[in-house]
Amino acid sequence: MKNDSLKREKFGQILRPILGIVLAILINISVNRLVTGLGLPLFVDNIGTLLSAAMGGYLPAIIVGYFTNFLNMGGNIENVYYASISVMIATSAAYLASKGYFKKISKIIITIPVFAFIGGVLGSLVTYFIYGYGAGEGISIPFISALLNSGSLNVFWACMLNDFLIDIVDKAITVFASVIILKFIPERIQDSFNLVGWRQKPFTKEEIKQSDKSKTRGLSLEVRFTLIVAGIMILAGVFTTTISYFLFHSFAVEQYAATGQAVDELALSSMEVTFVAKVVSLFLGFFFLIIVVCIWLAKYNIVYPINAMTVVAGEFASDDKKERDTAVEKVDNLKICTGDEIENLYSSLSFMIDETVEHMRNIREKGEQISKMQLGLITVLADLVESRDKNTGDHVRKTAAYVKLLLNAMKEKGLYPDILTDQYVDDVTNSAPLHDIGKIVVSDAIINKAGRLDDEEYTVMKTHAATGGKIIEHATELLNDSGYLGEARRLAAYHHEKWDGTGYPDGLKGEEIPLSARVMAVADVFDALMSKRCYKPPFEFDEAVKIIEDGSGKHFDPDVVKVFMENLDAVKEIAKEHEKYNSVV
Repeated sequence: MKNDSLKREKFGQILRPILGIVLAILINISVNRLVTGLGLPLFVDNIGTLLSAAMGGYLPAIIVGYFTNFLNMGGNIENVYYASISVMIATSAAYLASKGYFKKISKIIITIPVFAFIGGVLGSLVTYFIYGYGAGEGISIPFISALLNSGSLNVFWACMLNDFLIDIVDKAITVFASVIILKFIPERIQDSFNLVGWRQKPFTKEEIKQSDKSKTRGLSLEVRFTLIVAGIMILAGVFTTTISYFLFHSFAVEQYAATGQAVDELALSSMEVTFVAKVVSLFLGFFFLIIVVCIWLAKYNIVYPINAMTVVAGEFASDDKKERDTAVEKVDNLKICTGDEIENLYSSLSFMIDETVEHMRNIREKGEQISKMQLGLITVLADLVESRDKNTGDHVRKTAAYVKLLLNAMKEKGLYPDILTDQYVDDVTNSAPLHDIGKIVVSDAIINKAGRLDDEEYTVMKTHAATGGKIIEHATELLNDSGYLGEARRLAAYHHEKWDGTGYPDGLKGEEIPLSARVMAVADVFDALMSKRCYKPPFEFDEAVKIIEDGSGKHFDPDVVKVFMENLDAVKEIAKEHEKYNSVV
């Protein structure tokens, strides 16, 4: 049932535009016959053409314009020679419609002289080259005679001006009649008359605009295809016209010889000009029709399918996982069915993307496993170091939590936007447990001393910062990791540096201290204040916060302290979560 519904929908998409084209041709012919029957010096044979241009675009409009002249030969066989003029009007109407010229009265008026120029001036030239100019006929005789009697214009210019002015009236009637009819046709129905030939999932209007605006390094396929077809058509036209000219010339000379008359060169030249004008006029109309048909076929069979694949392939190349997954769905939904090499390319692309996604999924899973393993090893290593210090209950986890809180808060405030990326926050948070790794070389006697350290012991204890930096630097060289362990090295080496330059090991000052180490300094000191030690009881929360606040600009980075003070509720929540570790382990 679903397939039957799709077939009916597809059939309707083809039938409606065809019926629209037939109806538009009938409108052109019927109105033209009516005006001619009334004896008016007008044509009014483009109303259907303009309607097709506004509702369907170039191809339906040109088909209507071209075949109107051929089917209207019953009324006047000479109409066939003006097919090129009708096609030019159809082309310009489709372009103006695409730019919204049929929707505003100010723009509607502009279209009238454009169409009048094509129909009046260019049409007048076709008339001149095919038939020559007389003194006019019908109700136009008095006007042309007045122009000629004024002495300012010859017959050529008088007739052309007359044709142009009459065509102004003709095209004004045509344009306003078309616009009025369009007002009564719902936009939904207008869209259904657009002649489409999708060989894939149809584009939306926005997607069509994006596809038409797609940029290439050189000429696009559509332009190249058009140039090739146009070049072949022009060569064929020139070749055919040349041969036809010589055949006509020979035939005319033979006719003169058969009648025994001397060749009248002037009359022969006039006949030859008329003949060539008729051939060129017929060719131009057919030329534009073939070009538009070829462009239409190229768009739906080549350009749109390739552009669709290009867009989804570009989305698939994105670093964003969601965009890649969406791109995979879009590739499957394209449903390209051109039945040629384009479809083969689509099948290969679809298969390649499916395979690549599966591989990337496996790689991502393996990467996540490795990442978890790294984090686990870091935590185990940090716990091993921490277990030697009987004074630091869950210190590495608490400091890591404070660091993550402060970094995210700083990122939300827009501080250090070039540094505080999501990756940076993850790297610092995950490597924070290693900040005291250097204590592994400090003796248990110093680490677990019940009282305060003397100067010599304190000097030994201070070496853990530089030592920790060297340990991780050595690991970085072995693993060739410049991000993850790079931040771990900076944390380990510089978390005891002070904003005023009085810290260790290098006495760095201000922003010379890495940002990660400046954040860790606040987290490390605050946790030490809040934790119970064998040589001191834990500080009250407000008292510890006051010490951090007082250290702003001296021990700590003022920006970090400010963010710390703005997030005291979250800080307190972390402290409560780890309260059970505040006793001596």
